[in-house]
Amino acid sequence: MSNFQISRILAILTISTLTFLVPAPALAVDTGIFELDANALDQSAGTDDWESFFVTPSTAHTTRSTGIVSDSSPAVFRNGSKDIDDISAWRYDLGSSPPKDDMLHAYAAAYSVDSPTITVSGASDGDLVVYFGADRVSFNGTASLGFWFFKNPVERDDTRKRFINPVTGQPATHANGDTLVAFEYTNGGAITTVKVFEWLNGALIDKGSIGTAATTTPGVYCNTAAGGAPADSICGATNPGGISLPWNGSVNAGQFFEGGINLSKVIGGDACFASFMATSRSSSTSTAALKNFIIHSFPVCSVSVTKTCASPQLLGSSIRYSITGKVLNDGGGALQSLSLSDNPPLDANSLGFFTCDANGQPTATSTASAPLAVGAAVCYRATITSSSNGPSDTITATASTGTGSVSDSAGATCPQLQVNTGMTVTKACDVDLVQQNSQLVLKVNYGGSVCNTSDVALNNVKVCETHGVSIPAGQTPCTVSPRKEFSIGTMAAGACANYQSYGTANYFPSDADVGSLTQPEISPVQFRDQVGAVGTPPAILSLPTVSAIPAEAQCGLCPATP
Repeated sequence: MSNFQISRILAILTISTLTFLVPAPALAVDTGIFELDANALDQSAGTDDWESFFVTPSTAHTTRSTGIVSDSSPAVFRNGSKDIDDISAWRYDLGSSPPKDDMLHAYAAAYSVDSPTITVSGASDGDLVVYFGADRVSFNGTASLGFWFFKNPVERDDTRKRFINPVTGQPATHANGDTLVAFEYTNGGAITTVKVFEWLNGALIDKGSIGTAATTTPGVYCNTAAGGAPADSICGATNPGGISLPWNGSVNAGQFFEGGINLSKVIGGDACFASFMATSRSSSTSTAALKNFIIHSFPVCSVSVTKTCASPQLLGSSIRYSITGKVLNDGGGALQSLSLSDNPPLDANSLGFFTCDANGQPTATSTASAPLAVGAAVCYRATITSSSNGPSDTITATASTGTGSVSDSAGATCPQLQVNTGMTVTKACDVDLVQQNSQLVLKVNYGGSVCNTSDVALNNVKVCETHGVSIPAGQTPCTVSPRKEFSIGTMAAGACANYQSYGTANYFPSDADVGSLTQPEISPVQFRDQVGAVGTPPAILSLPTVSAIPAEAQCGLCPATP
């Protein structure tokens, strides 16, 4: 294969009753969740078989599965690559194996047992049950297949012909708990023993051979209570006659293999695996020569996170948002030590964990963030403070699996803070006769108030007074000359100020509006002037300057004739 991107169409299965590898005859035909029956066809409603993952995901169950992985770019292990060595020592070359050892497809699916009542011997609540298989070009004589389950991500690097960890980009390595299940079967399809190995502290540990016996389903062999493993905790099956594979057409006897194992019972430890590898081999021993292989991501454990960003609140030059969401353990093993990180960062001491309501939002009831059992969820609430209005925000949830960690991210675009802006200004005036340079002259006194009717504070507020100036359309008293300005400064939302207290609010007019001077009517002498005001919203809102509708005052030397 040339591309092994992680398939995200997978989810973990939580079921009310799981019947895993039960005694014959129900054992092989229908376990209640997967048909281990020496063929790939989905023949029972409500159960899975490999056909379920080839055509469409099962509608009855959601599973963590590799799907049907094709060996689109065949490769073979170089001589000297052994199971007993670390993955970092394995090497391969591109090319096909002899037909007997050449696998065409491989597949795996994991299920987590979660039932209130366990009625089948050998299966317990929380057990990880994995089914797996492969089909080959041909089958002659004795055949051996091995199936690796890796804790760390493992991927091909065809440039250097070795395996890498796609997360770190470094050579792939084993982790404690990596498990190898090796089968060997005869030309007649009989599977008498299964060998199980576990990687611990830098070495491959032989967990022993588990004997199997034929069941009443042709081609299916399962273990008994002997050998240290619970009865029916491991099975293998080959097709005793010709069958049809939905992805490969008709195949002859022995070309198709499938197996199942209760890893929790046979190996124990946490159930979090990241990659799956099927291998053809010279025998089921740990020192066997490895031949063809097919590898794929198999993220059995996982975590998912959701996020909403809402309720913007202006804090001076920044905006605070409320962040909420849900973290779900949608994998096959318990998760520990949950942590959340956010970009932009969460406000200090704002993060809290709570139970979830039906909409996946936090309630008012606090709860611990971990551990998270399979299928369990916890909700969170926090705040962020941003220097932009409507930022994009991404939160990442990370949890420990015991041997590693899993993570997931969710993004949200925070809503822009929408505000109303406005200003009002008033003006009044009167006229005095004052002595100036031994003359009586007219002085116009004026005053008034300015109010910020916006939802937010306004900065750089100023009042502008003009007289004897014609104000063109589209301009204000604050954009024409000459004018007099009164600096107000910052005004809180809803605040008002009397602008005459900020300077000398008067002027000596040079002309006036004078009516007809013919008798018997004497028209009053009128003085007209305008006042306007402007202010600037907080820069973070990216709003235009706010202008008040200009106010005009008229005052006269003589009152108008009634």
